[in-house]
Amino acid sequence: MGSWHSGSVDIFAYPVSLVMKFWHWALGFVVDPDSGIAWVGSVLLLVVTVRLLLLRSMWRQQYSMRKMAQLAPKMKELQNKYKDRKSPEDKQEQAKEMQALYSGAGVNPAAGCLPMFVQIPVFIGLYHVLLNFSPRGVSIEDAQQLTNGAFGPDQVSSFLNAEIFGVPLASYIRMPQEVMDSLHPGLERGDILMLAVPLFVLAGIATFINMWNSFRRQKAAKAAEQEALAQVDADDKAGGPTVDGEVLEVDGQAPAAPTPATTGDGEGKPGDKPQELPSLTESISESMNQSMKIMMYLFPFFPIVGAYFLNFPIAIGLYWLTNNIWTAVQSHFFMERLEKELPMTSKEGLPPSAFM
Repeated sequence: MGSWHSGSVDIFAYPVSLVMKFWHWALGFVVDPDSGIAWVGSVLLLVVTVRLLLLRSMWRQQYSMRKMAQLAPKMKELQNKYKDRKSPEDKQEQAKEMQALYSGAGVNPAAGCLPMFVQIPVFIGLYHVLLNFSPRGVSIEDAQQLTNGAFGPDQVSSFLNAEIFGVPLASYIRMPQEVMDSLHPGLERGDILMLAVPLFVLAGIATFINMWNSFRRQKAAKAAEQEALAQVDADDKAGGPTVDGEVLEVDGQAPAAPTPATTGDGEGKPGDKPQELPSLTESISESMNQSMKIMMYLFPFFPIVGAYFLNFPIAIGLYWLTNNIWTAVQSHFFMERLEKELPMTSKEGLPPSAFM
């Protein structure tokens, strides 16, 4: 009995294949285990299982980001408070106050990274499982004698014989004619194209829609954040909070005199605007926004390009489309729940759709 080897990827692929094998076994009690329905169902339920396992961490990520958004003006006020205090003691005190701000809100700035680090190995394993049912350079007859993660030769052979709309799940657009004949006698490339083209195009469109919605919301969120932070700066320069252009008294105290604007040589002149250089954080944020915008237009082509140049089988298209449908539905429900639990206004920093 042979097996495919992918080095360190096995540690990711085997657990994924085990989950898929479980669902295929469970569906075998309802439908023919060798049918396309059983194998399509196992792929779809694998996606559902992975996303359900990540659901809590994804929610914590969005919740933490919303909390961070609410804290943005307060963090800006804290920065303004210490902007002219540069001693090590002051920096240490600022760090303590900022940590207290995070702790009081129950926010962990690193929480947003966890789902990404969890998803990467899971998706790598998932891709390898689906791709290695029919390894490139291996004939169908030989592939039926191999194992694939937790799948034995019998299950591999069953998958290779499974079809959807008369097209094998393991087939791909540039499959050599002799392999098509071996996989499914009478199979023509036009049959594969009739299913693969709309499937991978839909997967690409779904990817674009999700990324476009995310970019649009983050762009609106950034604009609202800048407005809120600008108000904090205006209040700070005016010596107190302002309403309709009037500076309010705080606890009966008259507002402090505003700091005169200065030119680059340090001499203040009426009407001059301070010259400010963009901070490192703003530069990084702008760079990330530009990168995301580029990816928004490029990444949706990946399933389409992969279908042709990387020989993605039909099963990969099913996974990709299902995963993006899940993302869209999940974002909708997360949004509704966040708006109920952490309602926000532009004054607090970001709109309700921030970071979704």
